[in-house]
Amino acid sequence: MINKVVESAAEAVADIESGAMIAFGGFVGVPGVPSTLIKAIAERNLRDLTIIACESGRGRAGAQSYGVRGGDQPYIPEPEDGVYPVGYLAELGQVRKAITTFSSLNSPNFDGPLEAGVRRGDVEIELIGQGSLCERLRCGRAGLGGVYTPVGAGTKIGAGKDIRHFDGVPHVLETALRPDFSIISAYQADRFGNLVYRHGARTTNPVVAGSGNVTIVEVEEVVDYLDPQHIVTPSPYVDRIVLSDRRLMVR
Repeated sequence: MINKVVESAAEAVADIESGAMIAFGGFVGVPGVPSTLIKAIAERNLRDLTIIACESGRGRAGAQSYGVRGGDQPYIPEPEDGVYPVGYLAELGQVRKAITTFSSLNSPNFDGPLEAGVRRGDVEIELIGQGSLCERLRCGRAGLGGVYTPVGAGTKIGAGKDIRHFDGVPHVLETALRPDFSIISAYQADRFGNLVYRHGARTTNPVVAGSGNVTIVEVEEVVDYLDPQHIVTPSPYVDRIVLSDRRLMVR
């Protein structure tokens, strides 16, 4: 009988090794971030990871400035107790490269752990638009080689990449991403691996699901039945399920 639920987060990530490429779901900050699984990966003391995420800069040891609000004072979000963001792996020195959509490298107010690693020369960073990143992951899941997009044409993002013109508009070829592992967060799952999402988890988690060779999901609840009309990610895209140690933060 199919049952993809595993006993612990440690068991779920036990085969992730140093040098792996890992895609993470979730949006800027903590909505829908697979915090339980990130903590379990961090505890494995891995090295040379390539991480793919919408935002990878914030660690746990301090708040992050996302810009300036109210005159010259930087906006500092409050740290969330019990939350392990993707940047925590960079904070521990486990990241060699990040493919991400946001960086504070140009901020005079803040150096996150990822950016600090870039400045030291320890970490490579590849910046790309959010839509382009999602399309690269979608292509990986669909078995496609890549996608042509007008985003980045004529900028440093498009430098050295194949350029084609469609209806007179230059498009940049963004190649597919096929990570070793996809780490995501969802609201509910059944034992087969069908998933539904809510709130901030509806952002990039459904796109990341199935993009990797192995998809691991943490959920708030495992239920006996899900209405097929409500399922967002079908079970063939999911390999392992573990219960999250926290409820999805909603503000």
